[in-house]
Amino acid sequence: MTQLNASEIVVLTSIQQSGGISRKALAEKTGLSQASITKITHRLGRDDYIREGERVGTGMGRKEVLLYPNPGKFKFLGVDIGGHRLRIALADYRYELIRVEQYLMEELERKDDVLRELADKLRSFLEACGETSVDAIGVGVTGIVDIGRQTILNIPNLDRWNDVNIVGALSDRFGCPVYLEESGRTMAFAEKLAGKAKDESDFIVVHVAYGVVAGIYTSGRPLRGAGNVGGLLGHITADEKGTRCRCGNYGCLENIVTYPMLEGEYRRRGGGAASLAEAYGINDKIALDVLIEAGKAIGIALSNVVNLFNPQTIYLGGPVFDRFPIVFEEVRRTVLLRANRFATVAMALDRTTFGDRQGLLGALTLAGTSFVASLET
Repeated sequence: MTQLNASEIVVLTSIQQSGGISRKALAEKTGLSQASITKITHRLGRDDYIREGERVGTGMGRKEVLLYPNPGKFKFLGVDIGGHRLRIALADYRYELIRVEQYLMEELERKDDVLRELADKLRSFLEACGETSVDAIGVGVTGIVDIGRQTILNIPNLDRWNDVNIVGALSDRFGCPVYLEESGRTMAFAEKLAGKAKDESDFIVVHVAYGVVAGIYTSGRPLRGAGNVGGLLGHITADEKGTRCRCGNYGCLENIVTYPMLEGEYRRRGGGAASLAEAYGINDKIALDVLIEAGKAIGIALSNVVNLFNPQTIYLGGPVFDRFPIVFEEVRRTVLLRANRFATVAMALDRTTFGDRQGLLGALTLAGTSFVASLET
């Protein structure tokens, strides 16, 4: 693979993240001269990193040509490992999804060697795509990862993923770079690099499904913390008298607001519909009470986060918000009620760009950006 210098990496990254950008806009964005941009984009085009697209502009002047990544230059594999589901996606250099599959994590948990089973599934997936190799693999994990050792330390809802050297195993099996990160952070990467937060430096992404994950950007950088465990919103104590969580704590937010917990709470209160979703569809009072309380719990937790980090936007996504819009509205109401008014006066609450596939796009953007950065001489 051709190596690139620092300026070429900057330009290529800017093109990759732009969704189409002119040479003039590249010069303004990167601070490089027009002559340098012309030289660099010529080389990137010659080596098939980028393609020219349509001409844009108004009036009688010369129209600008938009530049795009060459989608066929690279292929990336995204692996999203949650406490309930494993999802895999193949994408091109523009992060357009080519194929997606998912499995229940319990399928892997039943195996003696979870890494071998994972690698076998990835190999079968690639064969189904007609591919024998990829340029890089990105792995997002709903758990604790050691970035220095590139190891999964723990996935709270699973038993067989403690101190797992996933990067080494997959690198050996597939012969390509493998990049590992906590999934809340990868979801924030996706929002920053390919979603609505491209021009924001302070924002939060929250995803609620069978678990709760969050990624926080502050001053243009992802929050990690000293041990790479910053952003564990799901394990904030929301009810000190609550049940014990798989992490060992009691009353974690994740034990209250995730999809199975909401379904169980609806049953415990005597709900009689076939499912919480069905009950919500007919405005069942028990269902509405359960969901409003969940939104309030998430909102209280986020109010504290807002006061600490003062984000421009909170992006909310995942099946709980998708299926039950009332939860989103209650989160909004609670945050605006409880967070400091000076922190919320210009703050927005919005839906994530990629919804239930935020984790997959996060793993893919992790692979793509890390791989391109590795090309620098």
